[in-house]
Amino acid sequence: MSRLAGLLLPLTAALPAIENRASRPDFCWFTQFGDRVLQRVDSVLSGKVESVTPVRGTDVVRVSILAWHFGERRPDQREVTLLARRGDFFTGTEQLLFLQRFEGGGRYQLHNRVARSDPDYEAKLRCLEENLALLELERVEDRRLRARRLLHEGVGDRERWTRWHAFHELAYVRDAYPDLVTADDREEFTRLAARSDDAPFKKALLKLLKEWTS
Repeated sequence: MSRLAGLLLPLTAALPAIENRASRPDFCWFTQFGDRVLQRVDSVLSGKVESVTPVRGTDVVRVSILAWHFGERRPDQREVTLLARRGDFFTGTEQLLFLQRFEGGGRYQLHNRVARSDPDYEAKLRCLEENLALLELERVEDRRLRARRLLHEGVGDRERWTRWHAFHELAYVRDAYPDLVTADDREEFTRLAARSDDAPFKKALLKLLKEWTS
């Protein structure tokens, strides 16, 4: 499991499914969520677990599709089947699923998931939406600008999960895309940290920014 599950709208307000343009070898997300989650999955969907069947040490999970957010989907497709570890899924629960095709076939295996009951579910779904929007930007400079904007908005967000997600994204960008964030950006992050009422977040962010410039 990636950090999405610990850090990562009602399902009726579904995102439109987006084709995986990221399969292009020259595509850059400029986000950790894009590079380490979306780049590694074949499909993202919201679904309801309809049945869980144990088979030879594995659970075969049948999921009805509530919303398809990302990846290829057949026009008549109403459900997916995935192979999961025993006890990971329960009938009747709703999940945001990040899936990889199992051995290139019609079934899937789990890369990550967020339960609908997760208190930060809406923030994590919004994070997905914001990252999928990067796929719509053909020009690299437009994607870079949008990724920088997401960092600024996230660091200053009122929601704790979103702030900490932005912090981890910023730490990732420092190593993966060191020229993405400018000196002016870092000064603004410092001002946002100084105004934050979240003491642990303020301490961690100021430490990161200090290490960045040292």
